[in-house]
Amino acid sequence: MTNGKVKLDKGRFTEKEKTFLEWGRLKAHTFTYGSGVEGVRIENDGGHVIVLPYKGQQIWDAVFEGRSMRMKSLFPEPRNVTSFLDSYGCLMMHCGALRMGCPGPEDDHPLHGELPYADYDEASLVIGEENGENYIGITGVYTYNRSFADSYRVKPLIKVYESSTVMDVSITIENVSRYPMDLMYMCHFNFAIAYNGQIFQTAGWDPKSMNLRTSIPEHVKVSQKFLDFLDRMKKDPSLTRTIKPEDEYFPEIVFFINNPGTDKDGWAHFMQVHPNGSADIVSQRPEELDHHARWILKSKNREVMGILPSSCDPEGYTAEKKKGFVRELAPESSVTWTVKGGYLNKAEADRMKKYIESV
Repeated sequence: MTNGKVKLDKGRFTEKEKTFLEWGRLKAHTFTYGSGVEGVRIENDGGHVIVLPYKGQQIWDAVFEGRSMRMKSLFPEPRNVTSFLDSYGCLMMHCGALRMGCPGPEDDHPLHGELPYADYDEASLVIGEENGENYIGITGVYTYNRSFADSYRVKPLIKVYESSTVMDVSITIENVSRYPMDLMYMCHFNFAIAYNGQIFQTAGWDPKSMNLRTSIPEHVKVSQKFLDFLDRMKKDPSLTRTIKPEDEYFPEIVFFINNPGTDKDGWAHFMQVHPNGSADIVSQRPEELDHHARWILKSKNREVMGILPSSCDPEGYTAEKKKGFVRELAPESSVTWTVKGGYLNKAEADRMKKYIESV
């Protein structure tokens, strides 16, 4: 239940962090990065979450029990840009909504579409209570409107609870046009790699359950070690259940995970357990988002374990259209999807291991 909503004002953000709102044991602070990008830091019992209210409503980072969860990159803070590759180091970003994925030779859309670095028209904080626990949420509105083309409105919502270190991440996409629109979406979580940890999932580890992308762009040069590892992974995806420092994940590895199992409530779960027992987790409802990709990249400049619930594969518009995976949103209608993502301590991760194995 939502108890209240407070609209944020860009003019009130300053480089010095200020407490903006308190709700139970939760606190929301506003600040501005040196780059000029606004941030909201929400504190709870376990740590804090930083959201960029006007820049894609990205989760830039989440720090729980002293561990930063986001990918390793050359970007210590977000930059005020519109291009995907000019500021890539966040924990979570929304991708889509007309186009999504890596553009192919026949595509002209930006990498992962319009949403990752969209400039939001407005942003707000909401307070509420759910299942006996207070939360602070951050939401906003982004309107995409092109003459003689599509027009849609996006309203994300990220809820941070008092005691839980797992966030609810939802998005509503509304087609405000009187014509149908193409629809593609991905909730793109970018975790740091847990070397020598272990991945648990409500999906198989065989080639049928995990389809490895083997195509390599002509301009990308790869090592023989990578090609050998690619061949081994294609035959046995379970080699990636534990990410070893000596294994070759450059330029990148992408798996498409098919038909994951679900628990009694309809959730599929994907968890990366660190050597210290803590874990990163993402859960999705396949009845809402029926695709999932795993993206692993390790180079001298960046390291990322991508856990990616989506409405289609991230292969670009033309390829997904040919597969029949591009959805259509009817005129003046909307769709809402919810993903859960965040951190588990050792005790929680141990319980989740058993739970996943029972599904």
